[in-house]
Amino acid sequence: MVQLSHIMKLKSYLPLMAIAIIANSCAPGFYYRPDPAETPQANTFISNGLTYAVSKNVSTSVALTAIKPENSKLELSIVYINNSLDRVDAIPDDIKVTAKEDSTVRQYQVYNADQYLAKLQRRQNFALAMQAGSASYYNNQAGYTTKTTNTNYVSSNGIYTTGTTTTTTYDPSKVAALNATSQQQLQQTANNFSSYNQTLSQQLIRSNTLLKGQSIAGYVIVNTSNSFSEIIYVDVPFGGEEHMFVLIPNR
Repeated sequence: MVQLSHIMKLKSYLPLMAIAIIANSCAPGFYYRPDPAETPQANTFISNGLTYAVSKNVSTSVALTAIKPENSKLELSIVYINNSLDRVDAIPDDIKVTAKEDSTVRQYQVYNADQYLAKLQRRQNFALAMQAGSASYYNNQAGYTTKTTNTNYVSSNGIYTTGTTTTTTYDPSKVAALNATSQQQLQQTANNFSSYNQTLSQQLIRSNTLLKGQSIAGYVIVNTSNSFSEIIYVDVPFGGEEHMFVLIPNR
C-alpha cells in the first residue's frame, strides 16, 4: 500500500520534477548527488536519473543537482519556485559554491549567463582561427608537386654519370578548390558553434523576478577545476531566504 505521506511528497514535487526534466534533458551521466548525511531522502526526487535535493523555506523553494562533464566546468541544474504572495528575485549571480579537493576547501567563481557565453565565444573564435590557419597552410602545401627524374649521361671526357633532376610545380587551381572546401567546413563549424550557443543561452538562467507560483529552471556554470571534488557546498540566496546544499560524487 502506498502511504499518504509518499503521495503528498510526490504531489508537492511534481512541478519541480516537470521543470527538472526539461532542464536536464541533455545532461551527461556523471553528477553529484545530495549527501545523505545532510539531506533526508524525503527532501529529494529523481529526474532523468539525477537525484535532486530540495530546499523548502517559508516563501521559496529550490531544487538542485550538479553535473560534472569530464575535464569541464561544473554545471548546476537548478529550479527556483516562488511560494509566496509577493514578487521575489531569483539571482543566480548570488550563488556561492565551495568545494573540498585534496583536503583543501576552495570557493569558485559562479558565471552569470552572459559572462560565460562571452568567454565561450572567445574560445570558439580562437578555434575557428586555428582551423582556418591550419587549413590555409595545408592547402597551400598541397598545391606543390615535386617530381624527381633519374638522369644518365656521358661527359665530354667520356665519364659515365648518373644523377637526379627535381622539378617543383605549383597548381593554383588545386589550391583554390581545397580552399573552397575548407571554407565550407569552416562555415559549418561556425554554424555549429552558433547553434550550440543559442541553445545554451536559452538553458542558462539569468536574473528573473518571479510572481506568485512562478518558477524558472536551467543551468548555472561554475568555474571549478578540472578535477572532481570530494564534496561541494552550494548556497542559493532566493527571496531573502537561504537554501543550502551539500553534494557528493555519485560513485
